[in-house]
This record gives sequence, structure tokens and C-alpha cells, in this order.
Amino acid sequence: MKIIKLVVSFFMLMAIGMTISYANINTRYNKLISALETSEADFKYYNMKINSVINYNLSNKELHNIFLEIINNLKLDEKGINWNQKGYGDEIQLYATIKDSDKEISIKGINKNNKESYIIVDILDNKVYKHKEDIYSSVENVLNKYSSQVDVSACIVGEYTKRLQNHKYDDILQKILYNMSAKQIDKVKDVNFLSITAYSKVLNDDDLEYLGEKINLNIGIKYNEDDGKTLIYIATPIIKLDY
Repeated sequence: MKIIKLVVSFFMLMAIGMTISYANINTRYNKLISALETSEADFKYYNMKINSVINYNLSNKELHNIFLEIINNLKLDEKGINWNQKGYGDEIQLYATIKDSDKEISIKGINKNNKESYIIVDILDNKVYKHKEDIYSSVENVLNKYSSQVDVSACIVGEYTKRLQNHKYDDILQKILYNMSAKQIDKVKDVNFLSITAYSKVLNDDDLEYLGEKINLNIGIKYNEDDGKTLIYIATPIIKLDY
């Protein structure tokens, strides 16, 4: 009887853990979409970067198989993968890139000094659709099998088809902060650029520490003189795109 109770408890804990992980992904994506809608910008693309640290050395074959597992979970055709390898000896880097009409995926694997391995997944998606969180949670689930440290940064990018008045930047940020129940921690501003870091009560996972405060929300607005458009970046915990 005790054994049955232990087994039931074990599977209940597993189910709870999976639900929490799914809820975090779900909250991350939906809240960023909601923030973008508040900004009244047009959706441009969504980016997710997933970094994992593995406390042992992975062979090239093992990296190759993990890459294929990730790509298959994303329901992409592995025949379209472009492979590349750099380095030799104790430090080898394996790369895989693949894209379809909606998504572009790059995966990087690093073996370092025969002690640690790293896998970095970068996903760019130019479509907004329901259940996107299912896709990204599947990538995390793969990496969680090999690593106890999987960090996710997500960023949604929108655009305005014109240059915004400078005071409009602050209006947009205040709307987003209110929508996200967020407190501003720091702010950087010049003529064509504004960036803030903040802490949001609705994004209660993946906190970082900055200036002695917790942060989990980063918003950037930038005017691009080349095409005359203004871009807005809304990310958790921080923006990891060049902008």
C-alpha cells in the first residue's frame, strides 16, 4: 500500500512540475503579446533564446542527436538542416540552422575542455498564433533531460510605420508598465532611443539582479533612419537581440 502511495505521489509531482513549466512558458508568451497590443505596434517577429549548461562533455554524435531531437520536436524537416563545425581537440563547436516560411532556427553546441558542454537554441518566428508556447516548451523539455540549468530569454518585436514624437515613447512605456503591473528600475534615453528595465509582478520567473534590484522586463524603442520606422522590443528577462 505504501509503495502504491509513493508511486502515485511521484507521478503527481511530475505532473505538477510539467504544469508549472508549461504555465511559465504560457505566461511569458501571452503577456508579451498583451504588452505589444497595449503599445499599438504591428507585430514584426518573436524571438526566443534558450541557453543550457551541461556539466559533462558531449561527443559530436551526442550533440548531433540532441539537435535532431530539438528539430523533430519543432516539426521541421531535418533534410533542410545546414550543418557546420568549427574547432578541434578540446574545443569543438557544432552548428545547425534550418528555416521554413515562418521560423528560422539556429542551434549551437560547444564542447569545452572536456568538462562542460553548452547548447544554445535561437528561434525567430514571424507568425503570431495560438499555442506557440507548446513549441517552445518542447525545446525546453529536450534540454532539461541533459541540463539542470536552462535559461530562456523571450522577446517580441513590433513596429510603427513612422517616426514617433519623443514624448510618445514615454506614453507607450507607461501603458506597458501598467499592463504588466511593472515597476521601472532603470532608464536610458537619447534622441532616437529609449530603453528601460523593470520588474513585473506577472512575470514572476527568470528574475535577474540589476542595480541591487530584481528585474524581469526590458523594453526598448528605437527609430530606424534607414527605413523611417520605429521598432519596439519587449523582452523577459532582458533583450538579447542586437538593436
